[in-house]
Amino acid sequence: MATVANGNCAVCEKPAAKRCQQCKSIWYCCRDCQVSDWKAHKARCKAIAADIAQADSYTIHKREFDRIRTTYGLDSPEQAEKIAELLSNTNVNEGVSAPEFAKMFGMTPEEAVVFLEWIKVGVKFKEDTAKNAAGSGLAG
Repeated sequence: MATVANGNCAVCEKPAAKRCQQCKSIWYCCRDCQVSDWKAHKARCKAIAADIAQADSYTIHKREFDRIRTTYGLDSPEQAEKIAELLSNTNVNEGVSAPEFAKMFGMTPEEAVVFLEWIKVGVKFKEDTAKNAAGSGLAG
């Protein structure tokens, strides 16, 4: 049956108070409706749950990146320029090591790993977006 997002049962559309425990995106009014919908829902359930877990992971990682950025003043134009210069002047295959980065900016190596990994996510997003734009003819 179709997914009903407003808290109505996905099977009978009655008001529902229970959601699928794995993906938390499908509502059911009773166990019988959940069981009857399982074959149809099963295929999508794990994919939905994986997407939600990945989104949660990104949210947590981004929150920590922002904390590190503000705690160490890495959001100032001077620091941003220093970081951009450091990353662009580093051998692409080697990169800057987390301990080196941590020492330069006065943070722990663990914080440096989080910061540098999030930078990689941003760079990959920018590259993918540019590639998609070029492929669709939107790039100028």
